[in-house]
Amino acid sequence: MAATSNAMLAAVRRALMRVPRWCLSVLCIALLLLYAAVAGAHSMYQTAVLLDFDGNRVGAELQLPVDRLSISFKQTVDASHFAVESDALRNYVLAHVHPVTEDGRPFTVQFLDQSIQTVEGAPYLVVHLMFLPPKGASVDHFKLNYDVIAHEIVTHVVLISIRSDKQHPIAATDPVLLGMIRYTKLSQDVDRMKR
Repeated sequence: MAATSNAMLAAVRRALMRVPRWCLSVLCIALLLLYAAVAGAHSMYQTAVLLDFDGNRVGAELQLPVDRLSISFKQTVDASHFAVESDALRNYVLAHVHPVTEDGRPFTVQFLDQSIQTVEGAPYLVVHLMFLPPKGASVDHFKLNYDVIAHEIVTHVVLISIRSDKQHPIAATDPVLLGMIRYTKLSQDVDRMKR
């Protein structure tokens, strides 16, 4: 059996040696593209936090994939359960979003609304919040402590971006990515001036 396996390996090596190098390069590129396509197909399971700066306050839109949210929330989240769960979902989200000033003073987080929506073909809970800094503080630089879903699912990725800023215009189709939150990094520095 071992002799047969060794003979097969030797035959494969001889065959590969006869293949032109450019063919092997093309094969490697094709495999990388296939991997990227498969990895991209799972991007719908990420959370997006889109920040909108307006004077000295920041709107935040959280796009939470309901399949992952159901796991961390420990209840099914979908359109048929939404009316019953809306208060509990509101409290859950507010318990996991904590912006603070550079010296650690907490922002006020106002809950505006939430709804089940389709985002890129998948169901998401879309939540709108407003961040208000403490008296005398600015929203130009703060830390966003955030672990919705990520506190429970270690592989979950949260992308933090600035979507709009009335003082520093951003193209509507091109949000500025600030960073990523995941289980090992549950906060993101938000610097309005870094672009």
